[in-house]
Amino acid sequence: MKRHPLKTALALTAVLALAGCSTGIGSDTAVSVDGTDYTVAELQEATTQLNALAQQPGEPQQVVADLALLPLLDEVFAGSPAETTESAVRQLLATNGVNDPGRATLDAARSRQYQQVLGDQATFQDPAMAEALQRAQSVTTEDLAAVEVDVNPRYGTWDATNGGLSPVVPDWIQADDAAADS
Repeated sequence: MKRHPLKTALALTAVLALAGCSTGIGSDTAVSVDGTDYTVAELQEATTQLNALAQQPGEPQQVVADLALLPLLDEVFAGSPAETTESAVRQLLATNGVNDPGRATLDAARSRQYQQVLGDQATFQDPAMAEALQRAQSVTTEDLAAVEVDVNPRYGTWDATNGGLSPVVPDWIQADDAAADS
């Protein structure tokens, strides 16, 4: 039997890359945010549960971004009238048919609730929200970078500059120059 060490090495490299070993998080971890780990199963459950509520279904990458933004949003809204509790999120989800939300669903839904408040023009007219809005406006790229976010490469890489995920393109995938020229 002939052995092909190069093929074996390439196969092993591919398996390790797909398993997420390069980030220091386990292959069953989708994302770790400030020491809170969310598994791939939790992320998939959250994506399914949140898509059941959404007008436009989203991808797991959006849920990862929601989870990564949550620590800063919690700080921004702490003590404000818009501060959202777990019980309020559970009630909102139950009202919309999600009766047994997972931890990732609860956290991502809270993040989305905060993002919705920031996008609502009425928030800017509410004097009780002035302090929270001031905190939101003072968030810097450095603040975002200070949140410890480790993402399983299958979902992308965390881009603190843009507050989102960038897709991972493995080194072995190269753009077709002919396609780029057309």
